[in-house]
Amino acid sequence: MRELFTNAPAHWPKVCLEGFIESSAPEVKAANRLIFSTTVETLFHKAGIQVLEADVLRLTREGVLEIPLRVRAQDGEYDLFFYPVADEKAAAHYVAVYELAQRWGRIRPIYYSTDDLLAIYPEKIEPVTYRDRLFIQASLIAPKGQYAMWWAQEPGEQFHYSPTYDLFDRIYREINGLEMRAFALILLELGMIQEEYEFTASTLPDSTVEIPVEGPEGVPIIISFSQHRGIRFHFHTERTSAEYRDLFLNLFLLRLKSWRKEADLDHIKRLDSPAYIWWRELGRRLRLGTGSSEHAISAVGSVKR
Repeated sequence: MRELFTNAPAHWPKVCLEGFIESSAPEVKAANRLIFSTTVETLFHKAGIQVLEADVLRLTREGVLEIPLRVRAQDGEYDLFFYPVADEKAAAHYVAVYELAQRWGRIRPIYYSTDDLLAIYPEKIEPVTYRDRLFIQASLIAPKGQYAMWWAQEPGEQFHYSPTYDLFDRIYREINGLEMRAFALILLELGMIQEEYEFTASTLPDSTVEIPVEGPEGVPIIISFSQHRGIRFHFHTERTSAEYRDLFLNLFLLRLKSWRKEADLDHIKRLDSPAYIWWRELGRRLRLGTGSSEHAISAVGSVKR
């Protein structure tokens, strides 16, 4: 039986583990996490702290963060990180997670380890988020409801002046002339194609392609694609916050930037695509619209299911 060090609130139960392997090797990671999770769930249940979910993916401004365990106490939700080996690598990971939380919020990290991580000085801090994929999974059917690229959540909100518009604008600029290849990236991640060349203009239907997916944190999204309007993300309006919507679009933008750098695409000369021309014209219409007509726009890119 080994009592773990932690920076959790003092009134939380002490966590003692039995049977875990003091190793960071990938092959024992899952077993250690299971022992930690089941022990915490038993102890915390008695103390009135609810275990919400294990092995969670959370969106942040810097990418997707993997969280071993999330709990809800009386003063809110916390994110628990378990380090079976208290070394510089573990300390560096937790410091990076803590600094990420301080910069952007959304997470409240607590560590558990075999020694005091805060007393270990990490020489090198490395990124702890993933931005090499979208962490989406194809769904057989989209949950019923209203989906949209953007929707007003407060009276007087206008799409053209929202952070969401700016993110979509940057996305359209980033993939202007590369829409087919960018959509192939999504199909590759979903396992719908095995190689990028499998998706070409000849295989694209005349109508808009719509793919229901589940995004990080279980949020329903419909991804649509056509040569006329390009790649669009339609979020379930009742199950998606404005914060999540913008974080997901930011993740896609980060993914595109990494892809363009890896594929060395910056030197390619491109003409404005039909999709980018459509997007630019939409922005122009919004700018020229009268105040009353802009206020009447409550949603953009609506899809009903």
